[in-house]
Parts: sequence; structure tokens; C-alpha cells
Amino acid sequence: MLSRRDFCLCCVGSAFVPVACNAYAPRATTYRSTLIDGLTPSPLVWAGRKWRCNMGSTWNRSMDHCLRLTASRARFEIRPTPNDRSKDDDGVKLRSELSGSLPGNRERLPNGVPLWGALSFIHHRWGDPAGMATRTGGVHGQIHIGHTFGGSPALAFRRNARGEFTVTTRGEHDPRSRVRYLDALSFDHAHDLVYRIVLHPSDGTLTAWLDGRQIVDVRGQSIGTQHAESFWAVGCYYAGGASCPVVAEFANHRYPAQLDLSDRIMARPAWPK
Repeated sequence: MLSRRDFCLCCVGSAFVPVACNAYAPRATTYRSTLIDGLTPSPLVWAGRKWRCNMGSTWNRSMDHCLRLTASRARFEIRPTPNDRSKDDDGVKLRSELSGSLPGNRERLPNGVPLWGALSFIHHRWGDPAGMATRTGGVHGQIHIGHTFGGSPALAFRRNARGEFTVTTRGEHDPRSRVRYLDALSFDHAHDLVYRIVLHPSDGTLTAWLDGRQIVDVRGQSIGTQHAESFWAVGCYYAGGASCPVVAEFANHRYPAQLDLSDRIMARPAWPK
């Protein structure tokens, strides 16, 4: 029998909830609730990996919207309420996120080696774009820079306050968050992202492809720190709050690792049913 701490997808509740979509998005199917006794347990297992849960439903009961899963897909949602955050968040931070950092586990992404990661995603259209434009843009996938250095992530894929898709990097010798890509990107459609990163305090590199098109290629940059404490997290995180619900779906997820994913750049996987 699995304990609460060893929760995995086979224990997900049986409640089915439809996900909104439009005529141009892949046909969305149902997700299962992650709540057990009213709470999302942490850690849980998804996409072949154990994750730490950072979201309101881990600490507050009956918040079924925060995280819903299938074996291959995840649906995250944050709402503009004081409960839609991790217990350690304060102020206007909002979060529903799975983190590769587990309590008592110091496994971190290594420096100086090529790491490949990938994910498909659908960002749902905001109900209040004018209100969101007054907030601080959010992170939907990031390599956290580690607790010793703190601050903005070493790598982030996000929607900024205007809804544009943005890629940023940051490092020990370049403490400002550097915009590497910024452009419009459709909501409510499935997109596929592949990236190759070398974390290094002074000689980092990043190449990223969006829907088979290269959007970033930078070399010799400060990305991460000498402590090599970085780890990947995925979901929704808004440091400056939100004015409406924010929903992001993810599938075909590959955690950053030393496994060449270049074949995926042009062979975009289908959104799973």
C-alpha cells in the first residue's frame, strides 16, 4: 500500500473534470483530481519522476483546481486568492508548481554539461488581459537558480504581463534577468518546446526551439552559479499576482538530462489523448 508521502498517479481520485478548449486547440480530455482527504499530497509521482508540490491545495483543503493529472498530462491553475500559494509564499505571490527539489534530497542539475529538456504546453487565454497587463509576468517552466544565490531563475519560459512568450536567463556574474526571446504566441493552442542548456557561472549556453523553430542561441553567458544548485520546476508561478484565473497544461514532458533530444525538434509529438 502506498503511503500519503509516496502518492502516485494510480492513487489519483476518480473525479473527472472537463477542460475548456476551442475549435483550434487539441481536443481536451478529462483530468483526475489529485486530492486525497481534501489535500494534494507532497511528494507525488508524475511523468516517471517524484515531485515536490508547491501549491495552495497542499496546505488548504478542497482546492481541486490547483493540480489535475493524467499519466502523461498535467493541468495547473492559480486563482487570485490568498490561498493559491505555497505555505512559504507571502505578499502577492501565487503558485501551483511541481518542483524537482525534494526535502532531504540535494540532487541538482550539474554545471558544464549539455542538458536537454522538452515539454508541450497549452496556455489558456486570460479572462482579464487588461488587468493582467498591470501585474508581474509569471513563470510556466524554470530552472531555479538555487537557494544559496536566490532571486530570479537561471532559465525561465514565461508569459509576460502583456501575454507575450518570453525566455530569460540569469547567472552569478549577470544578476539581472536577461531577455533572450520575446514575441507574441497564441493562447489555447498546443506548442512544443525543446531546449539545450549548459549551466555555468561564466560560460553557459542556451539554445531553444519553439514549434521546430530556433528562437534562442546564446553562448558564453553566465547562467546559474558555481554552486550548481539549480533544479527544474514546472507549473504556474506569478510573483506579482494575477487578476484572473491562469491555466496551463503540460504534456510530453522531459526533465533536463544528458540525453540528446535533437530528433524531437522537427518531429513534434502529438498532444496525448
